[in-house]
Amino acid sequence: MRILRHMLCAVLALSLLPGCDKWLEVQPYDQMAEDDLLSREEGFRKLLNGIYVDLNKDELYGQTLTVEMLEVMACSYQIGTDALTWGNYIDLDNRNFDTEYWRTRLDNTWNTAYSLIRNCNTILEKMQGREALFTGNDYNLIRGEALALRALLHFDMFRLFGPVYKLNPEKESIPYVATTSLQVQELLPGTEVMRRVVEDLEEAERLLEDDPIRTTTDHLVNHATVEGDNFWEYRTLRLNYYAVQALLARAYYYMASYAGDRQADYKAEAETYARGIIGIAPEHFPFVDKANILGNPENVDRIFATEVIFGLTNVNRNLMFQNNNDPDHSPQPVLRMAPALIEAPYFGGGREYGGSTDDYRYIANWRKSGNDYYFYKYADMADVSRIENTIVPMIRLGEMYLILADLHSDDRPVMAGWANQLRAHRGVELMPETDDYRASMLDYEAVRELYGEGQLFYYYKRNYTSILTVFESPSQFREATERFYVVPLPDTETENRQ
Repeated sequence: MRILRHMLCAVLALSLLPGCDKWLEVQPYDQMAEDDLLSREEGFRKLLNGIYVDLNKDELYGQTLTVEMLEVMACSYQIGTDALTWGNYIDLDNRNFDTEYWRTRLDNTWNTAYSLIRNCNTILEKMQGREALFTGNDYNLIRGEALALRALLHFDMFRLFGPVYKLNPEKESIPYVATTSLQVQELLPGTEVMRRVVEDLEEAERLLEDDPIRTTTDHLVNHATVEGDNFWEYRTLRLNYYAVQALLARAYYYMASYAGDRQADYKAEAETYARGIIGIAPEHFPFVDKANILGNPENVDRIFATEVIFGLTNVNRNLMFQNNNDPDHSPQPVLRMAPALIEAPYFGGGREYGGSTDDYRYIANWRKSGNDYYFYKYADMADVSRIENTIVPMIRLGEMYLILADLHSDDRPVMAGWANQLRAHRGVELMPETDDYRASMLDYEAVRELYGEGQLFYYYKRNYTSILTVFESPSQFREATERFYVVPLPDTETENRQ
């Protein structure tokens, strides 16, 4: 069956991670009949683990939706003018999606995402009414994670291919697939897609109420030992209870961009969830210890691992650096921030930009070579065996502060107050909490906090804002247009509807 054709090709490599061997202990099952595979709890675990492994594919969060394509679309990188070297990225920067290269890339991202969505649906359908197969609370935990994964993938496909929600939330967008059927599903209005995203996440939240993460204080990856079985350890490497709440904050925040009848309700929900995560963070997701940034130069914690609410485990993470940001990457282009632009978020101090070279985010993630600065977030640590060396952040604590700040954009001192709570843990001076704290200052804070994680494009699209591109250019902003922010549906999807 098509949905079971995804091999867990990374499992053997992943099993080398210290302490994670049992959690990732999966046997190949592509030749097994689906009914046999899902006749016992172990089969559901294998299929669920396979989804997590496949999220690391280049088509998804192993490159396209994190450090590469989405960051180019957010104008995070300096794109050269040499067509021979930069041709495909020039097309992407100009939103020319009609080339064979980008049509293929978008097809692959869409198809991989929806294939994994159908894997989630297989788990959900085959579990229905079979609670007796599962031990303890495992039925609820597996079902909760599958629902959350389904919501996550739909939400990101919607944020990429859907309309600008702030302008037209009712516009036809993407299908929300909640079945294993291969029948073409209808394209839904944006409001209906988001309603289903929230519905899945709220059900996942209910099912994950007894998540082991709620009773552990092992901060790094929330290691929660279960007697005789460690399938439920390393909860921040799975869509855990708090990660679902953080995703609900992200979803309601996105919906609150539209000034409709429910805007106040959505703002309130987003604020409640974001404040809730911040409230439990000192115990479960503490801010990075500055000693791991300033006092450990060989093994700098570039991702601020204790702050990661949900992250993927990718033993090939260094390839994200080598293939995109490595200054020795040749002959392919090296993706990096324009030297003139980096001055704003990191060198632009004072009231206008809030930048500082004392910022932990600058110290941990940037290196200068010649006149250029290179992004090292995904480069290997000296000790490659450390679990921090494999984590790709999917949602982090800092985003909760940014959400709360942006929700209060009409009250600038409150907005600045939330940004300052984040800055207080980044080694930089606080910004004046006055009425002249502008929204653009928060944009720079978002760049510093989320750079390289694929969230900046969604942040700009949510707010339908212009983007600072080259600081010294007479035309320094890319103006917001629907063409700039809306990616056309992939060919495979449109062809299926003809």
